[in-house]
Amino acid sequence: MKQKTVVMVLNNSDEKLFEARIKDLINIAQKNAVKRASNFLDPGEQQMAEYIAGKFPGIGFYFEGGYPEAERRIMIVFPDYLEEQPFVPPLGALRVTPTGDHKHPGHRDYLGAILGLGIAREKTGDLLVGREHCDVILKEEVLEYIGLNLARVGSVPVSVEEISIREISRPNAAFKEVKGTVASMRLDAVASLAFGISRSKIAPYIKGENLRVNFKTVKDPSTPVKEGDVISAARLGRIKVIEVGGQSKKGRTFIKIHKYASK
Repeated sequence: MKQKTVVMVLNNSDEKLFEARIKDLINIAQKNAVKRASNFLDPGEQQMAEYIAGKFPGIGFYFEGGYPEAERRIMIVFPDYLEEQPFVPPLGALRVTPTGDHKHPGHRDYLGAILGLGIAREKTGDLLVGREHCDVILKEEVLEYIGLNLARVGSVPVSVEEISIREISRPNAAFKEVKGTVASMRLDAVASLAFGISRSKIAPYIKGENLRVNFKTVKDPSTPVKEGDVISAARLGRIKVIEVGGQSKKGRTFIKIHKYASK
């Protein structure tokens, strides 16, 4: 299903290179009348990809990360007349299990070990770290290589097995639900409600480049925020705007936020 687009200006060299890659993906899908998948995109890149795809009439797209709450996802694009055509996303998963006693590697350890094999970050999706193992979502093309070559995570020996996407250990992210109203959907207003800090105090915090919206550092307190955005604040935590509702009698906007526990 085609998703809503956003207004965005792509102006630096990295964003222009990213735009070219997404356009190439779309052009191949159009020319060959097929569904094509990108590499993994972070939330900020997904937002840019939506904007780019929105400029191509007759193109449908959706995102897939292996499970509904995935942050890193691939984009599948296709001529919209192929919307009902079956397509299996080129995703797979590995379960990495430490075999050393009393060793519990963290997210950085697992990711560092995988990237240390020469795997590009864009080939790796979410890493779901549990006490007993870590499930890693990957592009299918790198599954075999990682499975055969990942022997240690840091100093900890590990075993690796391929699992199906359905077998991944879904995260039970601990969060507090915050409901309230804001005068507008500006970043400072939403962050003030979410983190329990006055707007007069959160504004200089934002200007100090301490907040990221969808993985991109933002320093303008008036930056608009929309439903689905993820806001990370240094030393304060991470939130996701779950729902933007109607307005109160005083013209304030109802919103629902999930505030996640620090890892």
